[in-house]
Amino acid sequence: MFQNKKIITIFLFIFLAELFSIFSYLLPDFRQIIFLAIVFIFLILTIHKLEYGLLILLAELFIGSKGYLFYFEYGGTVISIRIAFWLIIMAVWLVMAMDKYIKNSRTNFKLADFYPFVILFIFIIWGLANGFINYNEFNNIFFDFNGWLYFTLIFPFLNVIKEQQNIVNIFQILAASILWLSFKTFFILFAFSHNLIGLISELYYWVRDTGVGEITKMQGGFYRIFFQSQIFVLIGLFWLLFYIINYVKNKKSFLKDKMFYGLFFIFCLFQSVILISFSRSFWLGLASGFFISCFIIAWQYGFKKMLMAACLLFVSGVISTGLIVGIVKFPYPDALGGFNTTELLSERASKFTGEAAVSSRWNLLPILWEKIISAPFMGHGFGATVTYKSSDPRIIDTTVDGDYTTYAFEWGWLDIWLKLGILGFLFYIILIFDIIYRGIKILKNNNSDWIVAGTIIGLAVIAAVNIFSPYLNHPLGIGYLMLGYIIIYLRRKKFA
Repeated sequence: MFQNKKIITIFLFIFLAELFSIFSYLLPDFRQIIFLAIVFIFLILTIHKLEYGLLILLAELFIGSKGYLFYFEYGGTVISIRIAFWLIIMAVWLVMAMDKYIKNSRTNFKLADFYPFVILFIFIIWGLANGFINYNEFNNIFFDFNGWLYFTLIFPFLNVIKEQQNIVNIFQILAASILWLSFKTFFILFAFSHNLIGLISELYYWVRDTGVGEITKMQGGFYRIFFQSQIFVLIGLFWLLFYIINYVKNKKSFLKDKMFYGLFFIFCLFQSVILISFSRSFWLGLASGFFISCFIIAWQYGFKKMLMAACLLFVSGVISTGLIVGIVKFPYPDALGGFNTTELLSERASKFTGEAAVSSRWNLLPILWEKIISAPFMGHGFGATVTYKSSDPRIIDTTVDGDYTTYAFEWGWLDIWLKLGILGFLFYIILIFDIIYRGIKILKNNNSDWIVAGTIIGLAVIAAVNIFSPYLNHPLGIGYLMLGYIIIYLRRKKFA
């Protein structure tokens, strides 16, 4: 399925794009030119073939976190490259759909293909209307609702992605993207842990100001490198796990197979990235995914393969930790690393109070819940705000008593309930479980389908992560949900 040359080519294009992103950030005049050039090229490619536009859009989603690797700024208005891509895709698709409708008096997709999303759109529209009914501030409504518009991409996706080869193309993009994210995570960790003067200042502000992620100093020269897009590394790890299990299931001597060791090394690399992120939400997703994977492997491949997977996970955990230590304490140039690895990881995993981010999250919870139960059925609509005491030093420095009012909340599922009401909240959960259920039915008929197994684990993982970090109301989670739906939809057709 995977073609190494294609993945390497895509990887190099992504590397080039990130270099342009850094240059455009450092040179504001260059920023506007490169943004317009990218938009123009994207428009031409999308008009030529809509699938090209969708694949580029997915590549940006996989690596771009908040979507501001490139942006256009004029008169106080900022347009991200993600918004530009979305506008172009939707415009080109609408023109093509209208043209086909006029010529054939019909569209080339059926309502049954996406009816769950039609129902979800009804709840989203209700959340928008309810925001105005509750007199929520217009700017808050707009920016809160903005991310949910990403769901409209389900129409061009279902219009274009109809063959198994389309899925293969998406996996090539995903593989290159998460390999790049892994490389970037390790490179930035190395640069900061070795205090590479001339690099770290520019890297820090580029990562922070473009919304790519966060770089935070921990103990003894260790730095937390967190990108929102690392969620795809976490999901990709489980696709790779099932790919490895499927690869070795009929091999008697896989321990002598070079391919196995290459795959296992990449698996360790991905796991290292999740550890470096120091995201407790990711770690919860990692633990949840491993737990569910063991059940599926035991069901699909037998108890012996489940034990093998458990050993694989344990050994990879040790090697992943070793990779991190090796990068941070590599002696040339002089390393700053003087941390205790076990202490650092266990302290982060077990610390649920005291830290500014954790304290703020727990301070928010009772206030947010109180707001939800004041209108549990109807919700408060997009743009609904809550005021709570934040422990974030940046907020404390800019306010009198740390009171912070916001419409964006860390508690992802509660955010959805607050905005859409109980019915919208429940339907969203049902939609995810319906996709997982359909995937399990496919596995009953074809137990070697690692794509389906990895897809449903990914959905479970992102649902777990969404408890503490909002992903399913953001293009990152929305994009994966649509992708998961389409993969299951196509695989079901193949094995029907």
